[in-house]
Amino acid sequence: MVGAKSWTSVTGVVLAVALLVGGCSSSSGGTGSADGTSGTASKSLSEDDPLNTTSTKDMSTVTATVDGALSPYFHSLPDMCKRIPDSAVAAAGFDVNLGRQPLQYKEASSIVQSCSFNAADPDNGDLILTGGAGIAVTNINDLLNQGIIHVVQKNIPIGPHQGYTYTSPAQGQLECHLAYGTFFGTALFGAAQKRPSTSQPCDEVTKVARALYPYIPTRPSEMAHS
Repeated sequence: MVGAKSWTSVTGVVLAVALLVGGCSSSSGGTGSADGTSGTASKSLSEDDPLNTTSTKDMSTVTATVDGALSPYFHSLPDMCKRIPDSAVAAAGFDVNLGRQPLQYKEASSIVQSCSFNAADPDNGDLILTGGAGIAVTNINDLLNQGIIHVVQKNIPIGPHQGYTYTSPAQGQLECHLAYGTFFGTALFGAAQKRPSTSQPCDEVTKVARALYPYIPTRPSEMAHS
C-alpha cells in the first residue's frame, strides 16, 4: 500500500520533532559527556548511578536530570523497532501487516530513536491511525518546559510511570503525544488519527503507551546491547 509507507515516514518525523521542538535543552543538572561515556568512568560509579552505563540495575523509574547533549547515552540509544514484538504492536491498535518504520532524528542537544506503525480501515484499506514509540536523551523537564508544549493531562499511570499527554503547534488536531521521564532521558509515544473518530487522540496515545512501554529499556546495560 503506497499511502501506508508515505504516512509512516511522516509520522516517524513528527514523533521525533515533537520531542525536540525547542532545540537546545536548558537543564544544568548532572554530568556526562556526549562521546558516549560519563564524566567519570563507569567502573568508578555506583551500580545505583544512572550515569553508570554498565549498571544492570532496573532504573526505569529513575528520572534523568542531565542535559541531553551531555548524556552518556547520546550514542547508544537502541533501535526500538527491534525491541517491540508483533503482539505488542497489535495490542497498541496497529496492523502488524503494514510494517514498521525506524527513524533516528538528531540535533546538537538531543537524539531520538523511534519506531512507527499504522492501522487501516478493514473495509477500504485507508489509513485511520498511525503512531509509535520513541526514546530520547532529552530529560522530561526540558521537554515539558518548552513554551510551545501544551500539557493536556498529568500523572497518567503507565505501568510504574507517571506520564504526561501533550500537544504542540507542530501537530495536527488529531494528534497527541505522551511522555515520561526515565534514566536515559524520556520515553515518548505518539498517535495521530487520519480522520475524526469517536475516540480522542490523547486516549489513543495512552492506549499505545500502555501496550508499548514494557519494551522501553529499563537498565543502563541494555543500551549498548539492544
